[in-house]
Amino acid sequence: MSKRRRDARRAKRRQQQGMTGMEGMSSKQLQRAMSSMDTEEIHDVIEVIVRTRTEDIILKEPEVSIMKMGQEIWSVVPTSVERRQPGTSLEDAAEVILDDEVEIKINDGDVQLIVSSTNVDEDIAISALKKARGDIAAAIMSLS
Repeated sequence: MSKRRRDARRAKRRQQQGMTGMEGMSSKQLQRAMSSMDTEEIHDVIEVIVRTRTEDIILKEPEVSIMKMGQEIWSVVPTSVERRQPGTSLEDAAEVILDDEVEIKINDGDVQLIVSSTNVDEDIAISALKKARGDIAAAIMSLS
C-alpha cells in the first residue's frame, strides 16, 4: 500500500472518530506544529466586550493572545466578567479607572504575605500592591 493511500485512510479514520486537527498528532508532531505557530500577545488590555442579542458580556483586564495557524485564533482570559442588559449604555455603566485615582483596599494579611514571601519592608509591599492594583501574585512577581 502506498504511503499516500495509507495516510488518506488514517486521516479518514481520524475524521470518523472525531479526531481532527491536533488530537491525532504525536508529541513530536505537536511540538513541531506549536513551534511553527506565530503567537502575538496584546498588552495593557482594559476590557473586551462580547455583545449578544440578550446581553453584553464585559471581560475585564484580560490576557489576550493571538495564534496564527492559517487563521487567527484569539485567546482571551479575563480577571473578571460582568454581564449587562443590551440597552445599558457603556457610559452609564462603565467604571472609569485612572491610575492616580484608584482606591485599593489593602488588608494587613496581604501585606504580611508579600513581606514574608519576598523579604521586603511593609512600605515596599504596600507600594507593590498598589502598583499591581491589589493583585497579590503580581505584586510578589514584581518584587522577585
